[in-house]
Amino acid sequence: MKILIIKLGAIGDVLRTTSILQGLKEKYNAEVWWLVKENAIDILKNNNYIDKIVVFGDGIKEEFDLVISLEDNMEGCEIVSKLKYKNIIGVYLEGNKIKYTPSEWFDMSLISRFGKEKADKLKAKNKKTYQQLISEMLDIKPGEIILNLGENEKKIAKEFAIKHDIIKEDLVIGLNTSAGKRWQLKKLNIAKTVELANKLNEDFKAKIILFGGKKEVERNKKIVENVNFNIIDAGCNNSLLDFAALINLCNVIVTSDSLALMIAIALKRKIVCFFGPTSISEIEMYGLGKKIFPKLECLCCYKKECDKKPNCMDMIKVEEIVDAVKGLV
Repeated sequence: MKILIIKLGAIGDVLRTTSILQGLKEKYNAEVWWLVKENAIDILKNNNYIDKIVVFGDGIKEEFDLVISLEDNMEGCEIVSKLKYKNIIGVYLEGNKIKYTPSEWFDMSLISRFGKEKADKLKAKNKKTYQQLISEMLDIKPGEIILNLGENEKKIAKEFAIKHDIIKEDLVIGLNTSAGKRWQLKKLNIAKTVELANKLNEDFKAKIILFGGKKEVERNKKIVENVNFNIIDAGCNNSLLDFAALINLCNVIVTSDSLALMIAIALKRKIVCFFGPTSISEIEMYGLGKKIFPKLECLCCYKKECDKKPNCMDMIKVEEIVDAVKGLV
């Protein structure tokens, strides 16, 4: 049997979808292919449950027994329309309309058969994790998120630790308080991040590593300049797997709902994650840590911007995050 998974991006979503692989192998004992965009390929490398990774844009001539189509957009549907397959679970085209096989997950999505207004209400009321929702759709057991670091990444992490005098006995806390541009209120502002870093340093005397992506260069520069201790800057130009390898150095990761969260979960780091506009319930923490969120009725709004004062991130207190870290260490 041959199965094709279509999950192109974003990278964090691709990573959390690896939780279906073990269940698929157990149910079907199949050859598993995965179609993904080039920027997310590395996150799937070294995964023993994937038999072949196909880059988005490359033609696929093989016929599949089952296609698992997880992109809720026309781009994904157009891929499906060109494939040869016997069965499909997920999203497909019917005429020129996007349809999907029965699924609570897609009932809450932009392509919901109920329309956006009801979909938003369903999403806000939902208490199931992404893993539960997707596994129920596929009729398999939910599994763990899978990320395997190669020897090169382990070497880079070791060299970074030596450079910054990080030894095995150190308590290492990672800070990843930004989250890109799509949802501004997924991240802590610079001033609160500086306050948090200073408080963690004061309370724990830990080695604290500041993480960020290519869009956080100026942001992280300001944080480094304003903390009152020598914070370790991981840099903002790491490759995907190098970024993961440096996260793996940490005992605890304090993070937004972001790619760093998914990597930390996959690598079984202890985690404190703070939430604003995105769903708290959808995130499966596997018992690795604590979720921090304000008590607001408008949570899980998925708004790109917000005019509420105070907003959800304003209401998250530094002391609450620090107390959560204390509970883990």
